[in-house]
Amino acid sequence: MYRLKKFYAPGFDPKQHWEDKYAQSHIAGKSSDQFRQQGFWPLLEKQLVRSGNYLDVGCGIGGWVLFLHEEGYSVQGIDSAARVIRALTEYSPDLQLKVGEPNRLPYVDNNFDGLLAVGLLEYQDGTVSESLKEMHRVLRDDGFLFIEVPIVNTLRRLLYIPLKRLQHLLLSAAGREATFANYLFDRSSFVRGIKAAGFDVEAVAPHDLPTPGSHYGLWIDFKFLRGKEPYQLNIAGMTVKTIANLISPWIASTGMVVVARKRA
Repeated sequence: MYRLKKFYAPGFDPKQHWEDKYAQSHIAGKSSDQFRQQGFWPLLEKQLVRSGNYLDVGCGIGGWVLFLHEEGYSVQGIDSAARVIRALTEYSPDLQLKVGEPNRLPYVDNNFDGLLAVGLLEYQDGTVSESLKEMHRVLRDDGFLFIEVPIVNTLRRLLYIPLKRLQHLLLSAAGREATFANYLFDRSSFVRGIKAAGFDVEAVAPHDLPTPGSHYGLWIDFKFLRGKEPYQLNIAGMTVKTIANLISPWIASTGMVVVARKRA
């Protein structure tokens, strides 16, 4: 697991920045097709049953909560950003939403048939293990846990992380202070951590943006591979993506999805 730090301008609060941004976002502009087109949707859909009770931990602006709700599933959402939850509640008052932290879930034991944690655990500085244990607590026996996190892929291990370490060394020497941004998870050690929290791991798969000309990780990590639009790759970026995927999808994969089941 690599703890990624970033150097922000003095006085900049990244947590407040993202909360403000998400609070102003509007899920109404998103089509349900955007969720069905996600590469992991078939894997997630296989876990769902109409009679189940589900929770999206770290639901953000509520895209998955609203989508699953409209698909006829019983789903609740929780997020630590009070403004975001308030905005989502105002938009769709019939949704069941709470404000809370993933390492202190305000639910009784054995309450849910399945949990989603998409784009959540990488931001839990020092509380990943506690969050997994809490998810285990609120799941019913044999309930599923569906996780998506960014990973230390081959390109990140060989290029991105060494460059980040060099940047950290140089800017720290110049008196700049770095702030925690997020984790990048090692595939094997992350799976071990899930098992240690009381789960049996059923599936592990690479994950990236569904559109052919885009790639979240390559676009974010390497500026010289960026096209004109957000997450769109230029010719060099598409070449890197194509060659990497021909060898193995894990070489450049932005993240991974894990399906685990609570051990009875």
